[in-house]
Amino acid sequence: MPPLAYFLYWPWARFFFVGVLIAATLAAQAQPMQGLPVLCGQEVFHWIVQKHYPQLHQAFEATFEACRANAALGFSQERSPYVIPVVFHVVWKNPEENLHDSILINQIDVLNEDYNRQNADTNNLRSIFRHVAGNARIRFELHEIRRVKTNANFQFNLLSGELLTNLKNSAQGGSNAKDPSRYLNIWICRIQPLMIFGIPAGQILGFAFPPNNLPNWPANSGAPSPGQDGVVLDFRTVGRNNPNPMPNPIGGGNLTIRGRTATHEIGHYLGLRHIWGDGDFLGTNNCNQSDGIDDTPFANSQSQFDCNKNRNTCLKIEPFYGSDMPDLVENFMDYSSESCVNMFTRGQVNLMHAVLQGPRKQLVQSSSNLDLGSQPMSHPMFYPNPTEGSSFWVSIPPEWLPCQLSIWSIDGRLAVERSFALLSDREEWLRESLESTNLRSGWYVARFQKDNRCWTTSLCVLK
Repeated sequence: MPPLAYFLYWPWARFFFVGVLIAATLAAQAQPMQGLPVLCGQEVFHWIVQKHYPQLHQAFEATFEACRANAALGFSQERSPYVIPVVFHVVWKNPEENLHDSILINQIDVLNEDYNRQNADTNNLRSIFRHVAGNARIRFELHEIRRVKTNANFQFNLLSGELLTNLKNSAQGGSNAKDPSRYLNIWICRIQPLMIFGIPAGQILGFAFPPNNLPNWPANSGAPSPGQDGVVLDFRTVGRNNPNPMPNPIGGGNLTIRGRTATHEIGHYLGLRHIWGDGDFLGTNNCNQSDGIDDTPFANSQSQFDCNKNRNTCLKIEPFYGSDMPDLVENFMDYSSESCVNMFTRGQVNLMHAVLQGPRKQLVQSSSNLDLGSQPMSHPMFYPNPTEGSSFWVSIPPEWLPCQLSIWSIDGRLAVERSFALLSDREEWLRESLESTNLRSGWYVARFQKDNRCWTTSLCVLK
C-alpha cells in the first residue's frame, strides 16, 4: 500500500486515512513510533467494532452468511420495485451544513438512478462486464426531512469505540431515528476529522451498519441500540448539486462528488461488502478473500479513487468467468472515483434482494403505505444536474407519458416549455436532449404535468 494516503472503506465506513502510525493507539499505550505498521482506515474501524462490539460483529457476520446462502438460490429481477422510505436528518451547526431541500431531492434522484440502472454513465461499463450488470429495482422515496440545529461535534474515538452515537440522540444534540425497522434513516452532518493524539489522521465521508437478523441487539454487549441503525454521510458528499467542496487529501484540489457516497453506503446497509473482500485485520490480501459474490472478480486491494481500467491485481482464473479478469473498477463497492463507478452485478443484486426479503423485510413498503398520494414509483429526472454544457438530458418513465414540461427561473420567467408523447406501447423510458444555451446560470424549477398529476423537481445550470 502507498505510504502517504489511502481512500478506504470498512464494510460500513468510507473515509480517507492519511499515513499515520495508528498502531500506537491501537496498542492503547505509549510505544516508540519506529518499526510499527501503518494501518489503513478500514482496519481502524474494524478494530473499533471487534474490540468494543464483539457480539454485534458476530451477528453481522452470521447475517451476511445467511443472506449469501439465500442469494445463491437466486431471486427474480422481474418483479415490482422494492420501495424504501427515506428519512433525512440534517444536523447542522454552521449554515452551509443545513443543506437545501433541492440537494436532498437530488440525492434521492441519484439513488434511484443507480439502483435502477438508469444512471447516464452505464455506457462507460466495459463490454466484458455488461452481461453481469444487474438492475436492483430498488426505489427510494423521500418520506421526511428533519432539521436539527446543534452545538455538538460528531467525531469517532478510537479508544472509547465512539461511533457518533450523539448524532442519533436528540438529548445530545442529534436527531432520534424514526422507526429504523420501517425507514431508512440517513443522518447528514459535518463529520469531524479522525484525530490521533491531537493530530488529524483522516476524514470519514460516511458509514453504515449492515443488517442484523436478531430481533434485538445482544444484551450487555455494549453494542449500539436499534436507534443507531442507518447511514451517516458527511454533508459535503450529498447530491450532485452540492456547492460545498470536499478537499482531496491525497492529490490536492477537491474530490469529484456525484452523490455516490450514499450509493456505496446503502450498499453496505443492504449487506454488500467491498469487491476485494476487505482482507484480514492488517489489510493484507492474497487474492483469496471474497466478498461472497461470484460475479465480482477477485482483487487484492481497492482502487485509489481513480478510474484505472488496466488494473488486474489478481492474476488467476475466475471460476465464474472461466478466465483471468481485470478488477471491476466500475463497481459501486470499489473505491474508484465517483465519476467512474456505475454498476452493481447480478450477484450483488441477488444478495440485496435476500436482505430485503430477510432481515430488512419490514423496510419494504408500498407508496400507498407512505401516504404519498398518487405519486408513481418512478419520476422524471434531469442529468447531469447541475449541468455545465450546452445541453442536458431529460429522462421520463413510461407512466409519466405523455406529459408537458415547463421550466421556470426563480424569478418566475418561463424558460422552457415542451410536450412529450408516449414512446411506444412498450414500457420504455423516454430520454431526450434539451438545449441549455438560452438558460442563464442559476436554479430552475421544473414542472411535469400529466392529466391531473404533477411532479416538480429542480435543475441547476452552471455557466
